Amino acid sequence: MSQAPGATRLLAISGHLDDAVLSFGAGLAQAVQDGAKATVYTVFAGTAGPPYSPAAERMHSIWGLSPDQDAPLHRRNEDIAALGHLGVGHRHGRFLDSIYRRLPDGRWLADNVEGRQKLAISRQSPQSDPDLFAAVKADIESVVEEFAPALIVTCAAISHHIDNEITRDATLLVAAEKDIPVRLWEDLPHATFGRGAAELPKGFRLGTPDFGSVKAEARTRKFEALKLYPSQMSMLSGPGKDLFDQLDGHARKSSPDGGYGETTWPVLRDENES
Repeated sequence: MSQAPGATRLLAISGHLDDAVLSFGAGLAQAVQDGAKATVYTVFAGTAGPPYSPAAERMHSIWGLSPDQDAPLHRRNEDIAALGHLGVGHRHGRFLDSIYRRLPDGRWLADNVEGRQKLAISRQSPQSDPDLFAAVKADIESVVEEFAPALIVTCAAISHHIDNEITRDATLLVAAEKDIPVRLWEDLPHATFGRGAAELPKGFRLGTPDFGSVKAEARTRKFEALKLYPSQMSMLSGPGKDLFDQLDGHARKSSPDGGYGETTWPVLRDENES
């Protein structure tokens, strides 16, 4: 289900510059086709200057970028193209991706994992950096006030990535204060490797999962939009791994008719625990 009944303004709040399209791109495309106005606000999309962490330098290389290129700007431009292809608006946040941030002791938050494309991100709680969390929450509140959505969709953060957990938890708090319904998308492609548990803040819980079937055109739009993130496709799809087959196969496991769709959960409030 991509929209609550009567929802004509849909705000997707994404941790990173491809998360929303990967996990909910078909839902966004279908919502637009059905007449909704949709916007994606990406929280951790700020520009980071050198010096870069070894992890960031490695990722820039994997993305096919030279040392003198502005990687966040390059990725924002990809995002603008991808969301534009879906007919969706974009807003880019000022906060730095985890690969550009440091821990309080000065060490980099992200580190390389030898022999793998993945990185090791220091395990933290969303509230480990209260100043960052408060600033993210304030910016999300500002975007929500400006856009006045009837429905907010954000990540379930099943991979426990700190950026996604901050995004999700701050979004839930803002939405609760403003009494706006929220749905969490199933983080893709992570869920294709096995579904993890979403650990929501106290006072919130997941409702029954809903598989939102979409028309074939919306699926096509999503897959075309994903190809407009060439830096990320270099990691997600290529020899020996086909992202699009993964997404199709994963959808078929939940689809009642074998068609494409995406899973979301409504977020419910436990008033006695809030």
